[in-house]
Amino acid sequence: MKKIVDKFDIKDNISEIKPTGSGHINDTYSVFVEGEKSPKYILQRINTNVFPNVKKLQENIVRTLEHLKSKNDNRFKIMEAIATNDGKYWHKDEEGLYWRMFTFIPESQSFDLSPNDDFTYQAGVAYGWFIKSMSDLKGEKLHEVIPGFHSIKLRVTQLRDAIKNDVANRLNDNRNIVDFYLDRCAEMEKFDSLINTDKIPLRNTHNDTKINNVLFNENGKSISVIDLDTVMPGAIHYDFGDAIRTTAAKALEDETDLKKVGISLDYYKSFAKGFLSETEDILTQSEIDYLHISPRIMAFIMGIRFLADYLRGDDYYKIKYSNHNIDRAKNQMKLILDMEEKAELMKNIF
Repeated sequence: MKKIVDKFDIKDNISEIKPTGSGHINDTYSVFVEGEKSPKYILQRINTNVFPNVKKLQENIVRTLEHLKSKNDNRFKIMEAIATNDGKYWHKDEEGLYWRMFTFIPESQSFDLSPNDDFTYQAGVAYGWFIKSMSDLKGEKLHEVIPGFHSIKLRVTQLRDAIKNDVANRLNDNRNIVDFYLDRCAEMEKFDSLINTDKIPLRNTHNDTKINNVLFNENGKSISVIDLDTVMPGAIHYDFGDAIRTTAAKALEDETDLKKVGISLDYYKSFAKGFLSETEDILTQSEIDYLHISPRIMAFIMGIRFLADYLRGDDYYKIKYSNHNIDRAKNQMKLILDMEEKAELMKNIF
């Protein structure tokens, strides 16, 4: 690990490198330097099964960081990408693995679940600020690093393929879960036809708006948005919906006690208030009109992704036990059911 860090253009003496984070995709490490108790850098091994074009991935991230920094908004801190000694923003090691480094945001904290309403509101502010800040990015469109990332049509096709092939021989034991999602495919796919139209224009979106991708200071104020791997053109509803799916959730998506799973309307309202405080001036009325259904759409997308991965034999997401992905799919199913019951209440806050 020290040999890898030495490939990057830093002058510090490294004292420790240790694993950190709870992400499903990349491997993340905190890098400590002599004389400091907090990490100074973040080192990541890029999962090239998910991000095969590292050059485009890193171009998106560096461009986004530079644009956010140009806003000079002192409410938010922007991490910096560390170049290698030969001027690139990634390093390929002797085993063919790709690595990158960023500065660590000091005096920050993150959460997998929102502690209270104030944090939820602040998360809304942070992601709203991100969308508004990225709305005037000049030049070429950002690269689509994962084509069809939130495409409902694509994800439904992948699910149907996984059902048809059943390579892990897991279908028969989970027919009720499969039928639940298949029953909702037609309704969900209708939303796809609205994207990149006058109703739902494409914007530069984050596309992974879990609450743990917002950093907070000790006073509970949001101070940074991180994990920019999936920043690319998309619908605003991807960001709002996935944020509510995780930030307003009463339980983690790994929770197996389904009685605990549901959506907090108070947190939902708080996040929406913070989000719209930053974005209301740039969103169209049509975009706002569709916001209330986006959390259910994103729970559906994630549910069928977990389900398809389970039926394929768990070839995408990191798992901790054999039924992890099907438990995640059940979790999202319960979340969808709860939001279906609360659909009118969720609609009426806008």
